[in-house]
Amino acid sequence: MKRRRLAIRLALVLVWFLLGAALFVFHRGHSLLVDNHNLQDEGIRAPDLITVSIDGGYPLEFFRGDRDRYSLGGTNHRIRIEFSDGRAPFEGAFKLPIKDDMYILSVPKMINGIEPFVEVFHIVQENRARAEEEIPAADEPFFIE
Repeated sequence: MKRRRLAIRLALVLVWFLLGAALFVFHRGHSLLVDNHNLQDEGIRAPDLITVSIDGGYPLEFFRGDRDRYSLGGTNHRIRIEFSDGRAPFEGAFKLPIKDDMYILSVPKMINGIEPFVEVFHIVQENRARAEEEIPAADEPFFIE
């Protein structure tokens, strides 16, 4: 009787663990920056005015040079881009890895088939150099008045 009870408890713990892992993988939240800037390296212009919706959500309008943020759950996503100049809408799919929290998607790269169009976005501190200047070097004396 004790073995049976122990087996049931271990099975329940295992089920809870697997459920938690599945929820983490399939509902992991990400921030996605959708970027509609010109590509200087490739000489490609961004579309003038587009409407972007991800996973059938609320569509946002982007002019050339715009960037906006989406909050997404999960890893697999579908995107629909509608153009103001009468071109046929672009539909595609992309996958966000679980590892990082924020990604950037380049619309011009995506619609022109240039890989990778989704990259990890790192926030760069603009005041880093100024902050490093204010910190005294290890060989300089430091006095508190």
